[in-house]
Amino acid sequence: MQLKKITSGLAQENGYVLEKDGTVVVIDPGTDDARFFEVIDRFGAPSAILLTHAHFDHIGGIDALRERYQIPVYVHRLEADWLTDGEKNGAAAFQLPLSAMKPAEKTYEGDTLEIGQITFKLHHTPGHSPGSVVLYMPDDEIAFCGDLIFKRSVGRTDLYGGDQPTLMGSIDRMKQILPDSTVLYSGHGPETTLKDEKLENPFFR
Repeated sequence: MQLKKITSGLAQENGYVLEKDGTVVVIDPGTDDARFFEVIDRFGAPSAILLTHAHFDHIGGIDALRERYQIPVYVHRLEADWLTDGEKNGAAAFQLPLSAMKPAEKTYEGDTLEIGQITFKLHHTPGHSPGSVVLYMPDDEIAFCGDLIFKRSVGRTDLYGGDQPTLMGSIDRMKQILPDSTVLYSGHGPETTLKDEKLENPFFR
């Protein structure tokens, strides 16, 4: 497995390019930063773009990737219309021209997503946004958790559709479901482990 984190954009959002057994996916490409294309050139042509949620800082690069590679975008059904709605995805609040993006081609269905040789367990984790998801790879014990959990912090809930009690409920469920050894790859900041967050994250107490 190969995994590359690319941090870019106004919010210094983390996007990821993941390769496993010849299958490549892009997760939360917040901008069309050239590094995405450089990594993809090394890893191989991607099969899909996966979104943990559809805020502007996680979707800014999707159209450039779709145009070059002709691949679908996956998003939770509750945010299927967010790519074209600047009020919902937050672009309007920051006066950014991101409300004219094409709709997502796919919505997540069920609790498992198989893309080529990669299998994700899908966990719906609303709170930061209504359609936030955690993409968990059980064989590798890694989880792409978007803006649910950060190292020593948690996601904000003051944006459209956010709710603090719902967020904490989602975190409580992940604390129970995921192994402590799970490496959490967040939408912002460094990676961490669930075990470390249980010990050190003040929002977990």
